[in-house]
Amino acid sequence: MRFMGSGRSGTFEWLFQRVSGVALAVILLVHFILLHYLGGEGPVTYDKVAGRLASPYYKAWELLFLVLALYHAMNGIKLVIDDYVHHEGWRIALTALNWLVCLGLLLFGAITVLTFTYQAA
Repeated sequence: MRFMGSGRSGTFEWLFQRVSGVALAVILLVHFILLHYLGGEGPVTYDKVAGRLASPYYKAWELLFLVLALYHAMNGIKLVIDDYVHHEGWRIALTALNWLVCLGLLLFGAITVLTFTYQAA
């Protein structure tokens, strides 16, 4: 019988998929509370969000959110590839594409957060 799958146990991926999911839920809850309940009176505006993003602590928070979300998504896609793509060539190609897309999104997201500057009008 021919073995289907990557041949790895995937224990770390399985565990960190759950850990990153719980961490994302907590970060999203804190993000929602900060933005909608502790954000002051009135609607959420560009000026409010941009002012908050000027803080290095908020930038670090957003980068943590970005990294965890990308890991969670990339790992989920990788697990689907490992489970359902049985041809080794296709599995390698799709995994490489998954990495490229994830690294590209990480690069663009990090550049956006780290280089953002705000001058109040």
